[in-house]
Amino acid sequence: MKLIIREYLSSLKERGELDALLPDLLSQMGLDVFSKPGVGGRQYGIDVAAVGSIDGAPETVYLFSVKSGNLGRTDWNNTDQALRPSLDEIQDVYIQTHLPLEHRDKPIEICLCFGGNIKETVRLEVSSYIKRHTKDNLRFSEWDGERLANLIEKHFLREELLPENCRKLLRKSLAILDEPEASHGFFKELVGLVLDVDRCNPEKVLMASRQLYICLWILYSWCREQGNIESAYLSSEFAVLQGWDATKAHTQGTIKICRAVTAIYGAIRSLQLQISIQYITSVIMPRTSNLHALSAAIRGSASIDVNLKLFDILGRLAIAGLHLCWLFERYSQEQRETEIGKSTVQQIVTLQQVMANMIENNPELNSPVKDDHAIDIVLAFWFMGLDFGVDNNSAEWLQQIVTGSMFRLAIKSTYPCNLSEYHELIHHPRADSGYFEEVTAGSILYPSLAMLCALTGADESYNNIRGLKSEVLQHCNFQIWFPDAASEDNFLSGKAAHGATLSHVKIPSDKFEYLRAIFDEADLSSSFYRLSAIERSQFPLLLIACRYYRYPIPVHFFKASYEMAISTIGGGSSAN
Repeated sequence: MKLIIREYLSSLKERGELDALLPDLLSQMGLDVFSKPGVGGRQYGIDVAAVGSIDGAPETVYLFSVKSGNLGRTDWNNTDQALRPSLDEIQDVYIQTHLPLEHRDKPIEICLCFGGNIKETVRLEVSSYIKRHTKDNLRFSEWDGERLANLIEKHFLREELLPENCRKLLRKSLAILDEPEASHGFFKELVGLVLDVDRCNPEKVLMASRQLYICLWILYSWCREQGNIESAYLSSEFAVLQGWDATKAHTQGTIKICRAVTAIYGAIRSLQLQISIQYITSVIMPRTSNLHALSAAIRGSASIDVNLKLFDILGRLAIAGLHLCWLFERYSQEQRETEIGKSTVQQIVTLQQVMANMIENNPELNSPVKDDHAIDIVLAFWFMGLDFGVDNNSAEWLQQIVTGSMFRLAIKSTYPCNLSEYHELIHHPRADSGYFEEVTAGSILYPSLAMLCALTGADESYNNIRGLKSEVLQHCNFQIWFPDAASEDNFLSGKAAHGATLSHVKIPSDKFEYLRAIFDEADLSSSFYRLSAIERSQFPLLLIACRYYRYPIPVHFFKASYEMAISTIGGGSSAN
């Protein structure tokens, strides 16, 4: 296990990774962290500062300067960002002017922190520097990969907290990263065991959450090193969903333990988004600008594989974009004007353009084969409809999906079906008697498309869906799904089926009558508004859950669009 942790530490970057892990480790060791990494502003050589006692030693102030990987000559003293100038700045400026008054009479230990080792080429210089600057109340210590690995194993992953069966699952997950589904399966088992604690005890929930964060980071770092982050992507979705289910009872309040639980769950959320963006930038973006490039890169063993993977990627891209939009909405006006705010907007714009290119250059996205591709289509249409100044082809794409479905239903060729098992999909469609009626017995796709058409004024496509229902799919039960009283316990955990269905949805000639029927039912389905993720303004969690567990996107998210539609000319009178 120590070798696994060492490998993980050596791969961490300095900013946002190693310096983000360190405060949680110190807190778990019982230290009081009074300074954490900040964005902007001078830190005078300090990345993390803490005070307390380690292994029964006198109470000491620990000042950390963090570097990534191995410490070589360039990292030591040849650049402005090297370690030695930071150590000088700590002594000349931070200790003299920025160390809190209540800590100035305590011993001070300056900690050289890095994920790897000190290279022999610079060892003598580092040792000489430490010897020359050590004083009665000032000493130095090295926190290299070996020491950090020991501390992580002792305080996060020690045997009584992360038993051998959990360690075995982590090792198995890492050993088969080239088989992402199997690797993810082992990690899912690991998450279940790690979070199997008394959830009424915030201390145990905090420890379990920190272990989950460390385990996910280890998986991600190994995936990143191998250039295949699929297992990390799937596992990060599962971890963030299960993490909320475990921590939601303790993420409200101002007491220290609640703040700590909130912070570590926020770190898991941030890591999930980081993995998602990494997946998009490294796997998707390089292949979306050229016709069929992304489709060709999938290299499926069956013709259905390209279709399935493209819609899967579409949903991932949409959720990452909507997650960034959620972050931006939470920024204050001042924050939106900062570099962080501007960078977030630029990321959103980039993802919208990537999605537009992806749809334009991969015509297979006009032809959903699975009925639950409605989930990915709705997510993508929602994201592309947000106004960040990007011209997109969402209206045309919606029309092509409807037209393509009509054509494929007419010729009985790869039309949307309600099959979900891969071994069944690769043989779809079949000419067996009754097969067509069986695999199109129910649908969430067509009611979802009808809703989008009605909301966006795509009247021709709306009428085409109406025609499909009356002429080709008379037997098909059009359905709209709503959360119910059981959804709070099961939406994110995935423990059991939940929700209620509005069955036999009609597609009337008046689109506003159709919208009114849907959203009146949504108003009656008040369980949606009582979901903890909605009450606490964490709606991206529900979108991740819908994509991961394959539940339809609740229509409640489109209530504002509906209200805008019925207030327009013509809409208002029809809705009255």
